[in-house]
Amino acid sequence: MATTITETAISKAVKQASESKKRIELVDAGHAGLRLRITPKGGKSWVLACRDTLGRMRRFLLGTHPKMGVSDAREAARVTWAAVRKGADPVAEARRTRAIGKDAREGVGTLAALIELYGKKRGVGLKSWPESKRRIESVFARQLKKPVATMKASDLQFEADNWDSAQSAAAAVRYLRPVLKWASDGGRKYAARDLADLTPPATVGRRERVLSRDELTRLIPALRTSDRPYAHAMYFMLLTAARREEAGAACWRDVDFEAKTWTINFTKSERPHVVPLSRQALEFLKSIKPKDAGRSALIFSTASGKRLANWDRGTKTLQKASATKNWTRHDLRRTAATMMGEMGERPHVIEAALNHADVHSQLATIYNQARYRPEVAIALQRLADALDGIAGGGAAVVNLAGRRTARPAA
Repeated sequence: MATTITETAISKAVKQASESKKRIELVDAGHAGLRLRITPKGGKSWVLACRDTLGRMRRFLLGTHPKMGVSDAREAARVTWAAVRKGADPVAEARRTRAIGKDAREGVGTLAALIELYGKKRGVGLKSWPESKRRIESVFARQLKKPVATMKASDLQFEADNWDSAQSAAAAVRYLRPVLKWASDGGRKYAARDLADLTPPATVGRRERVLSRDELTRLIPALRTSDRPYAHAMYFMLLTAARREEAGAACWRDVDFEAKTWTINFTKSERPHVVPLSRQALEFLKSIKPKDAGRSALIFSTASGKRLANWDRGTKTLQKASATKNWTRHDLRRTAATMMGEMGERPHVIEAALNHADVHSQLATIYNQARYRPEVAIALQRLADALDGIAGGGAAVVNLAGRRTARPAA
């Protein structure tokens, strides 16, 4: 029989349940289906009994008394009843939420797990994936252990907008969006579709940064005297105009000291690239090569022999040591190419040195498989000589009507 549940009625029912050693259920007249179950030990639970869209009688736990008062229980009953009429299943949702929480504690269903899964399914074979993954995990580190199923777009957007470097955060957003889109597409539904609608906190434009002579005067000595592998790698990149990924994957077996070459087996153009090494590059490699270095060992690696991964920190350390700023690893490659151009090297020779897919033209690429190696060797040697001159402050390389000539600075 329904009655208006009040605090007085509850106290009376608690006493009755304790004396009778039986559970008592108060049926509320204030909202249809609302009940308060009272156990002999004094436990009090609010329950809503109603039929779902299939006509089945269901019971839904709303909360406990006194944490949930009478008026709060009636409001909860009203909200739950309305949701059930629309097809919701609070019991299944609660079970799912508990399962998500349990999985997250075990590392299942988290953002970190999703990134790993995407890497295995879609990132395999992509040279850019390791760096993309590292950037995502750096910017969104605080979200990695959280379940994707309950994650909100605002959570990820907040991390991106609050990151110190807007450009780095923008790159992380660009790398993460395909992961989230893949996770929400088709029958996966691992994540909500709106997660992929992240907005980069900055517009990434085309970089044209080239280090000045003054900056190189301070940076080159810092690169040469440092004992850190990041400095070694970046100096080698400056001498060879190589990409960061190419230098980072270089092994000692790839260097032929007699032939004075370095072979890059895995390149962006998907074909091996033989780099003629200047005298300075060869001497530098000899100076840093350990006596017990194995052929398969990385030239530039961590103390444990693994690939370099924290390039940003290594770059910032060098910027501080050289009193320079706002340059990236790729800017070193662009600087080397610009210097060769300023010294009068022909565009097709510079493109060959950079290992661009098309050297001057596609036709030239097809019919000149030698890739202008003798000319590239001369260009890289002149580049190394010019860098020596800049570091020493005593030489300026100029273009004299196409003649490859260097003269002392005035």
